Amino acid sequence: MRTKRLYSHLTRHYFRSDLLNCPTCGAHLSRYCTIAQRTVITAVGPLFVTHIGYRCPDLTCPGHACCFRSAAADALALPGFTFGLDILVHAGQLHWGERQTLDQVHQALLRQLAPWSLTVSRRAVLYLVDAYATLLRVTHEPQNDPGWAAWCAQVEQNGGLILSIDGIQPDKGNETVYLVRDVLTGRVLAAENVRSSTAAVIKTVLAPVVALQLPILGAISDAQESLREAVADLWPGTPHQLCHFHYLREASRLMYEADRAVKVAVRKQIHQRTRDLRQQLEMPPASGPPLAAGEAAQLGVLADYALAVQTAANLDGTQPFHYGGVAVDDALSAIAASLEELEKGGPVAAGAVAPSYAA
Repeated sequence: MRTKRLYSHLTRHYFRSDLLNCPTCGAHLSRYCTIAQRTVITAVGPLFVTHIGYRCPDLTCPGHACCFRSAAADALALPGFTFGLDILVHAGQLHWGERQTLDQVHQALLRQLAPWSLTVSRRAVLYLVDAYATLLRVTHEPQNDPGWAAWCAQVEQNGGLILSIDGIQPDKGNETVYLVRDVLTGRVLAAENVRSSTAAVIKTVLAPVVALQLPILGAISDAQESLREAVADLWPGTPHQLCHFHYLREASRLMYEADRAVKVAVRKQIHQRTRDLRQQLEMPPASGPPLAAGEAAQLGVLADYALAVQTAANLDGTQPFHYGGVAVDDALSAIAASLEELEKGGPVAAGAVAPSYAA
């Protein structure tokens, strides 16, 4: 038997119909029923929501059968969801927008809910990000856009669409969300969360674009074979260009891997020794008189240098042009230059040890 959840902080909200009078006959609406009573966890804390429905009291009115609701109550959360839309959107933006893993999103939501002593399970986070992907797809349906006619006129002026197709996979081995947009106007044409990336699945993702029946001037994507096959089958003869970023990333892969191997070797040489040194500097003297002010300041400077070295050894790179090994070498060279200046008697201000690398 499930234990009923208890909330230490719970604000009660009552929602009534947005309309006061019947839109058909003008009669004053009367209370009809309680549509829902439930707890919704939002970004500002848990709310106990009572949603009250109203209807026309005139039995002869054609609108008597209608139950009038509160739009604000319906907008708090999706049906069947305990967490509000604000939490759902935040989780989706972290996962799909910032490409955080489910575990990272889970930890972020736990921190957000901590002030109210609330938790969220990892499975619930998965439901939230899936719901966000569904909402993203629905909001980009052409019939839901009041600016659809103006956009079509812009496409006609451009002569057609240039498709950008990209798959985002925050968690390796799990679902991939494909985004299809028009490069010339920036409009997202399709968004789909899929479990496989075969050519048949890609064609399903591109089906809404095919349904638009607009001329396709070209396509841009990575070198994924199934994606290239799907585009060739749907729009034969259409120019298909590989994304410059993906092209350069693949071209630099050998250099990047060699650079990373050098960085790992350097880190192995200095990481353990630097960590031991920091622990030694932080350990108070076991016996004897306390340290003088000057000695304590000197130990503080040495601790700053040790932290700078340890931080520099952990610097990373980003393909195609930013190499971690080069960044580590630049940082360690700056620290070495600072140490040489110190040895010559140069001044060292607090916090001035390799400030660019101690972030």
